Amino acid sequence: MKEPVGFIGLGNMGMGMAGNLLKAGFPVIGFDVRKDAREKFREMGGQAAGSLLEVAQKTRVSVLVVLNFAQIEEVVFGKQGLKEGLRSGDILIVSSTIAPSQVRSLGEKLQAQGVQVLDAPISGGKEGAEAGTLSIMAGGKKEAYEKCLPLLQAMGKNIYYMGGLGNGLSLKLVNNLLVAVNNLAVAEAVSLGTRAGVDPKIILEVIPKSAGDSWMFRNRAYRMVDRDFACRGELDILVKDLGYVLEMAKSVKQPLVLTTLAREIYQMASNLGHGKEDDSAVVKAVETMAGIK
Repeated sequence: MKEPVGFIGLGNMGMGMAGNLLKAGFPVIGFDVRKDAREKFREMGGQAAGSLLEVAQKTRVSVLVVLNFAQIEEVVFGKQGLKEGLRSGDILIVSSTIAPSQVRSLGEKLQAQGVQVLDAPISGGKEGAEAGTLSIMAGGKKEAYEKCLPLLQAMGKNIYYMGGLGNGLSLKLVNNLLVAVNNLAVAEAVSLGTRAGVDPKIILEVIPKSAGDSWMFRNRAYRMVDRDFACRGELDILVKDLGYVLEMAKSVKQPLVLTTLAREIYQMASNLGHGKEDDSAVVKAVETMAGIK
């Protein structure tokens, strides 16, 4: 029988990932601060823990998919947190998007306890999390990665070992730079075409067969045209991630002109009240500036 796995954060991404671990035959002990998420997880066949400490006591490997580093610190070091139940040889897999420096700091703090940390950020959205087709970029000690590889393969399709702790997050931030800038370009293109009198439905048909096509166009443009902003990837999370991208760029003295401008427009969309919507809602900020819908 496979060893039980802990899972912290049963949200848009985490619920699908935990579900795929269950499908792969892993007993999963999950925790989320929301009672409705814990109940849904039970209905899927998972075991819902009553506390973070219980997760640590019942498992040797736990996956963390929470919002930010502040939540990770609370999960690990807070009252009745994971640290109180962690033992030497345990592994924490951090799949949240945070700064590389932050996951390295976490690794240093837990090293004295004999606990290893892997950063294993994810890409592929809610759909990929549910289908088990995520791309996962892992960093940390090779032996910890190899031990956790069957878990990662249950949750994702494309698994990459990136070397030292934090390297997975560095690549994830590069990916999110492209996500954000491409998504904004899609918003501007669809808005411009519409303002120029082109039927938006024709734009959706022609661009995927033309040189301007991209995965982001095919995934986001129809949401903008259909006004479907139900959250698959929260706009405010992309604002957060772009802050990490710019922080990483500053640490290596890399100017990022497009990223800097993109973050300001995403922040504008958030300030307009669209932060909890899908990140495709950035089109609303573009429309506000252009005076169209």
